[in-house]
Amino acid sequence: MKHLTDEERRAIQNRIAALDAALGGASEASVAKLHRLSRKTVRRMLELVDQEAPDGTLYGFRVCMPHARLVNPKPRSSDGPLLGRAHDMVRLIEKVPEIGVLLGRFKGQVPTRTQSSPSFNRLCADIKRVLTKLSMENGYPFDTRDKGRRAFINYIVRMRNQRAAEAMATGPTWTVTQWELLTYIRPFDEAQCDGHWIDTAGLQVAVPVPDGTYVLAPISGLWLIAQIDVGSRACEAWQVIADSGYDQFDLTRTFAHGLTPWIGRDVEGLEMRYLPNAWMPSLVDGPVPRTLRTSMDNYSGHLAKHSMRVLREDLKGVYRFGVAGIPESRGVIEAFFKLMETKVLRFLAGGFEPETKDRLVQKVSNKRASDHPIFLELLETYLDVAISTYNITPHTRLNNRSPREVIEHYLAHGGMPLRSTRTTEDVRNMRRTRHVFTIRGNKGKSVLPHVNLELGKYRSDELNVRWDLVGTKFYGTMRDDDARYLDVLNDAGIPFVTLEVLPPYARTAHTIAERKRAEQWKRANPGCWEGMDDHIEAYHADVRRVARSLKWAADEVASGNVPHPKAGPAGTQAPRTSTAASYAAQTLTGLKPRGGPVRLRR
Repeated sequence: MKHLTDEERRAIQNRIAALDAALGGASEASVAKLHRLSRKTVRRMLELVDQEAPDGTLYGFRVCMPHARLVNPKPRSSDGPLLGRAHDMVRLIEKVPEIGVLLGRFKGQVPTRTQSSPSFNRLCADIKRVLTKLSMENGYPFDTRDKGRRAFINYIVRMRNQRAAEAMATGPTWTVTQWELLTYIRPFDEAQCDGHWIDTAGLQVAVPVPDGTYVLAPISGLWLIAQIDVGSRACEAWQVIADSGYDQFDLTRTFAHGLTPWIGRDVEGLEMRYLPNAWMPSLVDGPVPRTLRTSMDNYSGHLAKHSMRVLREDLKGVYRFGVAGIPESRGVIEAFFKLMETKVLRFLAGGFEPETKDRLVQKVSNKRASDHPIFLELLETYLDVAISTYNITPHTRLNNRSPREVIEHYLAHGGMPLRSTRTTEDVRNMRRTRHVFTIRGNKGKSVLPHVNLELGKYRSDELNVRWDLVGTKFYGTMRDDDARYLDVLNDAGIPFVTLEVLPPYARTAHTIAERKRAEQWKRANPGCWEGMDDHIEAYHADVRRVARSLKWAADEVASGNVPHPKAGPAGTQAPRTSTAASYAAQTLTGLKPRGGPVRLRR
């Protein structure tokens, strides 16, 4: 909107007073003489004040705007050829309305003497194609010397000025398009959850080798997943992921962290310290408050089966899924990510400020990432200190109060957020995946009842005698970080038997995704694990070996999914067959030996 000068403001007030006097019954001559206006101006204002404008409303006090063009833009006559004279562009648009649509839809920059406009060139080409279809390409405006470019520019500028004048003269029509305009959001009414790519380049991880030394390997990058309370702007939960992306399990683990009472990490021996009043929202008295409404975008990890089941059954509440790439729809969490980037994250080794339309990439950190490899445990401790400090820092959007002060004030004055005595049970359920399977077995061939699930075979002593369950479909659950145990549920949804996976996946805790990657690696390298009793440990050893050349393997090491190699007394790697036989024997305890002839040779 154009800023009015004092002279323009006085002219408008003078015309308003003249119009009021004329509407009150004063003569046109006396009003014109008193306010020093032309009698034609006073008469024109009286004629148009109660007439309908092109936008469907009354002109009203718009007639008091000096130099405002309030006449009908349509030409008085539409007959005759188009010769490039006054109103010929309007007459052309009346004949070919599609040209008016193209000109009205154009939002780009019009060309000037010193700057071209590719979008305007495409507009002229589109208009040329429209007129060619109607056999009008040899007439106006393409019969002019500049092929109609000046006529198009003048029409676009004139329409833009007209719309700007109408917008300045009329007030905006307020419409409710945001949740914040419907109600006042209190703490724990709404939370926003999203993932943020941390702006760092050249990140590396120190890969341990059996001799006790480390080798550096590049990783894909780091993600920060956070859940922010809108009413207080407090960070309820967060998690760091070392990978090229995050999945549904990373999201549900973040939700679980937000409902678990916070405990500060051990910083003994480190140069990091928590402030005395460091705080997270899960430290309030009583059960942890739960959010009524959660807002996220349509990222695939947010809409996956496991995450949707967690939202529906365990986290509860109302959920809104928006479109990715529109930060305005989740402005609170985007502001949090921006603050964490500028104050904390970009000062990590290799941190930078991304390129924009106005400037190139700006290096922020003065440390090389190759000299400071990522140790995720230390990074998580550092971010835990930073985020717990953020929650007690005054915020300008909270009248210089901290998120902790807002929440504690809300609870002290009778605030009643949603709480549940089943929160601990819900947190456990968030960390469990659901599965459907059928009991397999064959009594005639002495094949004990078992379950084949996700490339693993599950059995138990209790199931070995239940031949009646063979062929029956069941539902079961297992922890998202330990796929060795499968809980079989009855019709009431209560576990009645726990099955254990058989070797070679029975010793080391692992996830289903890790087991699948191990199987893929074994099939891609036939014979690589021949005679090895634990394929997860063998997979970890191979991942550490190839992490120097494969980025996905380096991501596995950086995320902590691949532990350090176990060292023997002399610093060498411990043999992996020492406990394998004993564990294999334990899995056979209680089983009756098979009858019939036995062959010890192949």
